[in-house]
Amino acid sequence: MREIHKKKTGVRHLAKYPAAAALFGVVAGGAQAADAVLAPVEVTAPAANKNGTADTYKAPTVSVGRTKQDARDVPQSVTSITQQVMHDQDANTLKEALRNAVGVTFNAAEGGASGDGVRIRGFAASNDLYLDNFRDSAQYNRDTFNTDTVEVLRGPASMLYGRGSTGGIVNQVSKAPFRGDLNQLTTTIGTDSYYRAEGDFNRSIGESSAARLTVMGQKAGSFREGAELNRWGVAPSVKFGIGEPTEITLSYLHYQEDNVPDYGVPYYRKATTSSNRPSSSSIHGTDTPIDRADTFYGLKDFDSEKTQTDVLSAIVQHQLAPNMVLKNSTRYGQYDLDLRASAPGISFANTNEALSDKTTITRGRKLRQRDQEIISNVTDLLWDFETGTLRHNVLAGVELTREKLLSTGRTQLAAGGKTSCALPSTTVGNPITSGVPNCNEPIKTGESESTADTLAFYVQDMIDLNPQWKMLLGARFDRFKAQTENRSFTASKAADPTGRTDNVWSWRTGLIYQPDQQQSYYISYGTSFNPSAEAYSTDPRGAMTDPEKNANYEIGAKWTLLEGDLALRAALFRTVKTNERQTDIEQGVIKPYLLSGKRHTDGIELEAAGRISDKWQVFAGVALMDPVIDKVAGTSPKEQEGNMPDNAPRYTANLWTTYQIDGNWKVGGGANAMGKRYTDLNNVVNLPSFVRWDAMAEWNQRDLSVQLNVYNVFNTAHYEGLYRGFAVPGTGRAARVTVGYKF
Repeated sequence: MREIHKKKTGVRHLAKYPAAAALFGVVAGGAQAADAVLAPVEVTAPAANKNGTADTYKAPTVSVGRTKQDARDVPQSVTSITQQVMHDQDANTLKEALRNAVGVTFNAAEGGASGDGVRIRGFAASNDLYLDNFRDSAQYNRDTFNTDTVEVLRGPASMLYGRGSTGGIVNQVSKAPFRGDLNQLTTTIGTDSYYRAEGDFNRSIGESSAARLTVMGQKAGSFREGAELNRWGVAPSVKFGIGEPTEITLSYLHYQEDNVPDYGVPYYRKATTSSNRPSSSSIHGTDTPIDRADTFYGLKDFDSEKTQTDVLSAIVQHQLAPNMVLKNSTRYGQYDLDLRASAPGISFANTNEALSDKTTITRGRKLRQRDQEIISNVTDLLWDFETGTLRHNVLAGVELTREKLLSTGRTQLAAGGKTSCALPSTTVGNPITSGVPNCNEPIKTGESESTADTLAFYVQDMIDLNPQWKMLLGARFDRFKAQTENRSFTASKAADPTGRTDNVWSWRTGLIYQPDQQQSYYISYGTSFNPSAEAYSTDPRGAMTDPEKNANYEIGAKWTLLEGDLALRAALFRTVKTNERQTDIEQGVIKPYLLSGKRHTDGIELEAAGRISDKWQVFAGVALMDPVIDKVAGTSPKEQEGNMPDNAPRYTANLWTTYQIDGNWKVGGGANAMGKRYTDLNNVVNLPSFVRWDAMAEWNQRDLSVQLNVYNVFNTAHYEGLYRGFAVPGTGRAARVTVGYKF
């Protein structure tokens, strides 16, 4: 590996920027004072590795704004989780990678749904997941075998991406072909019957073309014996004209899952009054999940979660002039889901019964079948030009997208076909999870077929006012048309189709001050909207309801220190939903949803990513948030006003750091922390706060590596995802050994 040697003192360099030193002095060296004098430290910066990326925790650029740019030119909070971070943590799923992004939490199979349920800054973001800047809102559990970087852009971003994005968006950047050769194989064996293999192969084709293939297979159990996570995937891609005026990239992703789903553990609720507050006579319950984090309550021989994802992409980019690039991107995605799960609940023999090993666990049947299709074409024009003393960097584009969803309602009958299939109950302390109930295959009860069409025009201009000041101005117009047709196989008359069309403008603006190449300070404002058919389905009320509106106000700073090796950022923000949908029920009358609710999240974020020295890397962050329900309407209890939204903790934090001891050995570790989260707006049932610690060690000898990862070192009981009726525990203590070979 080629190294460029540099002489510098980290604390002295930080001291040049008082704000950065005050916020990050501890991270950057543990100095007792900004003027501490240390001996010079010789630091080296590695060149690119064999797979075309740098072995660093600091991403060189971000692409979350639809075009590659320096993070310092984005007047919003951005976190880039690099391939090296995911490698060192052995983070093989999107959820595992997102633990490095502060302000992100997870839902658990919300409403019977499946896949990655994400929240950002306390706002739902499951429909705000993107793959290479294309919407990727299907319900499946995403793997990182073909992921180069995971980017989180916080705050409303409808000007860039259209509907949604109240708290932010998540963009997965795929691995791409590059000029060079790579052959890499890895195998992993872990506790809880964890087996995984990956391959990554790249080949140059002539001087300006390359092909890449990534493959993955996994068979894994869980510390909650009975649940399984089995998957495989393949992703070939080819790029022509690398570095030439015209570049063409073709790629395909095929990914399948065959899991035994885990619906976690139920809550042990206290008795409540009519106002949903704990009553003074409550003598049982904790308003937290039952203390059985390692106990599985599903039916391992009966439950299943099967998904299939096929994504085909074509990107053509042509340089029309030295200062003008035209890019056309086309994506076709097909996503299939078949979920058959058992959701646990608690049943007491009488109101005075205390929780014990003999307490009854009931099982509710969750059946979900979805066939989803997304076809999208985006054309972008990138144009740099000058008008007098001003330099303009313009992004202008058109988006055409059609999304289709066929959601099938099903029921499962007992053998004989006359009564519903009753799942066997079990007990808290001695659950029976094997066996197959005497039930028929699920039958269809109805279908919901939805179509959503997006036509959008957008333009954004980054104006260089002078060498220190930049101004960002952006606007987008969306015409979002959605229609749903519900077909019941039991009713005598089909319901009329419902739909609506929304025409919405979204805005983005920011002012950036960059006194030098190391400092960037900004203030920004952006908007987004959530139509009633955001997740495709449109009911009669939603067909009469205008979109929700959101806004983000943010002041931030970004520093690049230690000759560009270490990136620091800080942000003070307010994200607000000004007209939240709420239900107003009047007997026998169909009325629009009320748009009189309001909620907001105030907060501050700090983050550090990169090298402190040639041997020491760090990725760390903390978000302190104050999420509040400002106003409720309709039938919602007024006592909810002033409460916290569900799944919105007051703080999240992460720390991950590694140290290269010598040419062979590297060690590392870190922690994830999260504050208490409530399961609904009543703020009674909750998940307690936790701190989880992980560790790693890696040995390298030329092209061979052996890596050990230990998760939840202290076996801390904690919960990863929540829903109103249950919570999914996070992993207990676990270990994996990965052997990698490059040739």
